[in-house]
Amino acid sequence: MSLHRRFALALGSLAVLVGALGVATGGFDAAARPGLVIFVGILGVGLALYSLSRRVRVPTAVAVLDDPSDRDIAPPAPSTDGGGSARLTRHRRLADEVRTLLRRAVARDGLDDATADEVIGSGAWTDDPVAAAAFADDVGRSRQLRDWLRARRDGTTTLGYRLDRAGAAIRELLGLPATDAEPSQARTPTGTGVVETGRWAGFRAVPLAFVGVGIVARRPGLLLAGAVAVVALAVGVASRPPDPDLTVTRAIHAEEPAHGDAVTVRMQVRNDGDRALVDCRVADGVPDALAVTDGSPQLATALRPDATATVEYTVRATRGEHRFDAPRVVAGDAAGASARVTEPAVTGDESLSVSLPSADLDVPVRSQTTRLRGRIEADDGGEGIAFYATRDYRPGDPLSRVDWNRYASTRELSTLQFQQEQSATVVVLVDARPDAYHAPADPTLDTTVDRAVLSARGVLDARLDADDRVGLAALSTDRLYVPPSGGQAHRSRLETVLATNAAVGPTPAVGEWFPEATFRWLRRELPSAAQVVCCSPLTDDDVVRVLRYLAAYGHAVTVLSPDPGTRPTAAGTVAAARRQFRCSSLRRQGIPVVDWRHEESLAVAIERQRGEWFS
Repeated sequence: MSLHRRFALALGSLAVLVGALGVATGGFDAAARPGLVIFVGILGVGLALYSLSRRVRVPTAVAVLDDPSDRDIAPPAPSTDGGGSARLTRHRRLADEVRTLLRRAVARDGLDDATADEVIGSGAWTDDPVAAAAFADDVGRSRQLRDWLRARRDGTTTLGYRLDRAGAAIRELLGLPATDAEPSQARTPTGTGVVETGRWAGFRAVPLAFVGVGIVARRPGLLLAGAVAVVALAVGVASRPPDPDLTVTRAIHAEEPAHGDAVTVRMQVRNDGDRALVDCRVADGVPDALAVTDGSPQLATALRPDATATVEYTVRATRGEHRFDAPRVVAGDAAGASARVTEPAVTGDESLSVSLPSADLDVPVRSQTTRLRGRIEADDGGEGIAFYATRDYRPGDPLSRVDWNRYASTRELSTLQFQQEQSATVVVLVDARPDAYHAPADPTLDTTVDRAVLSARGVLDARLDADDRVGLAALSTDRLYVPPSGGQAHRSRLETVLATNAAVGPTPAVGEWFPEATFRWLRRELPSAAQVVCCSPLTDDDVVRVLRYLAAYGHAVTVLSPDPGTRPTAAGTVAAARRQFRCSSLRRQGIPVVDWRHEESLAVAIERQRGEWFS
């Protein structure tokens, strides 16, 4: 028991005793000197106010579990918010970036910079007066007042409010897609043991207030009323949270689930103790990479001895191996003053293994080939099935290749040549750097790295089916490289690596990534004739730099880029526009880029942009 709780209980008990004596003797008026009475009364009221202020300044831990179904499966973004001055400074830097982007968008119509600045300053570039006010030369007072009030309502600065509206207008100008804002990251409390709920913290001031007011006013009734508060406080102090004896069984109802499947999880909690649990709260330890799509892994109930409660929910299966944590149980006492947090052992299923689905993709590759036989049409005549050309007959040519029809008409011998088919050496490069991980607000949609891995699986299957030699590498803090090869055994190895290797896992690997060191490593590993198919959302310039390096050293590079989507804010608009500029820059340098949008399949995206592939 804390010191101030003991003091409140002792003083309240003393108040009951003094009040009882005063009522019994009727001598309150003559029993004490006025100065002493006022001092004791003010002391009691002051202690009550101190208790309330302590409650506000140092809130007691509340033993309530966060629901894992509310957790954001996306990696948490670093906090950029600060105080008022820091927020304003950040918005001013953002304003410079948005203005540069806006000038570039306006100048696409053939305007020079000076004319574009005039259009921006006049606000003629948009029909939204709030967006126009972000960079207008003259803003009226009424506009300033309205924007100031709306910014205060949204908890931002006036400049920040206008920039967000300007970002939405620029999106329309550039034709950029947008997604909803990401949900906040919820965190489950950590640690076990006995914690206070804080429900009685404010009530501790009641007996002190009764004592102070009752003594100053010389009202024995108020002192007796304090007895009720003391009894209630004593009950809370004397209560002890139970030590639950629970048996927890978890069953995962899934047989060989694939990525994207719905998996039902059922957990049963039985009270094996001889004491009823009047306040029992349970939250299952759902892995971070699994999104809860139906039901809730949390339960609040009362459990009699030998009683059983069931928690059932559905998660969306995500590729890889997922191990469930032990559930967290909060057992509160009858008064609700404290609770015991435990993590009981679980019997039954503790992990979930999710495989990657195969994809039926027609993924074209470049004409860079090896001398091995395959299905890529080469620029030479030779063995094949498609007609290529004819040439003069040479001694030793097989009779089956002689053009007998021509010989019958001209009596000249010639030999048929067919289109020679050779194999390609393809290395699929998956961008799994920490900066590449982005997730939409909808938990039923894949993250960018999940989509990159799925597209990599499609490329691997398509090129292995075409008898090409295929390898796998990753841009990640954990290096991953599988040399190119072919055959079913190699296919199985690649599938296992994609599904289970931490370098391309559903959550980022720990560490820092360096582009120059990664490029030097790739140069050592890649065969000279290998072409690279990179699966990347192109969220920054570092990955673009590596791709340019590879192309400069003779590797034919192609990019499959899942669109990460961004929020319709000023910062989101800048990020989306920069990604669009990266795609255009790579295409101008001869590197084909397929922009894979969220609302379409990869096969549709490839077919839609097939004209951008180089052959």
